[in-house]
Amino acid sequence: MIVNSVDDKLASALALAIVRRPRATLQEIAKSAGISKATLYRIAPTRKAVIEMLLERATGHLQDALAKAELDTSPSIAALSRLTANVVKGRAFYLFWYHAQWVRVMDDKGDPSQLYHSFFSDALEKFFLRGQEAGVFRIDLPARWLAMAYDSLLFSAIDSAEAGRVAPLGLESLVEKTLLAGIVAQSLPADVERSRIAPR
Repeated sequence: MIVNSVDDKLASALALAIVRRPRATLQEIAKSAGISKATLYRIAPTRKAVIEMLLERATGHLQDALAKAELDTSPSIAALSRLTANVVKGRAFYLFWYHAQWVRVMDDKGDPSQLYHSFFSDALEKFFLRGQEAGVFRIDLPARWLAMAYDSLLFSAIDSAEAGRVAPLGLESLVEKTLLAGIVAQSLPADVERSRIAPR
């Protein structure tokens, strides 16, 4: 099996097929991706091989997104913006990777907290800690929490776009505005007590 022999369009379709039906058979995966079982068999002869191929592609996508964002060296807000754009660009792989982690934990009857200790979440935590030290991010919130909040927003936005609940155009802005500006209006009605929602 040669991972690079499958183009991104087909790999994305296969990834989404498995995200939508995690227990789908090889034939069901092929049908959902719009190809024949014979074609899929030539790419990867077993369901396990398809998943391994896609997990490698998805892991590579996230590693590439982290590298291009330059989280360790660029100004925090610009780096975060690049990371979001890079992940969204290959959002099918991110969704697959996210779902694969859940399936792995459930199949192994493992601790769900393992989901928050991957190369991706660890890189995010390190990034937010660096931003806190630079005075960009609030220090009254743990860096681990900021990493989890961002990752959850990213997943929710991408998952919602794939399900048709939100428009796919502008996902980056949706995530960044919610994370960085929050959900409270800049100009509140006179009868709203700002002290109730002000950071403590």
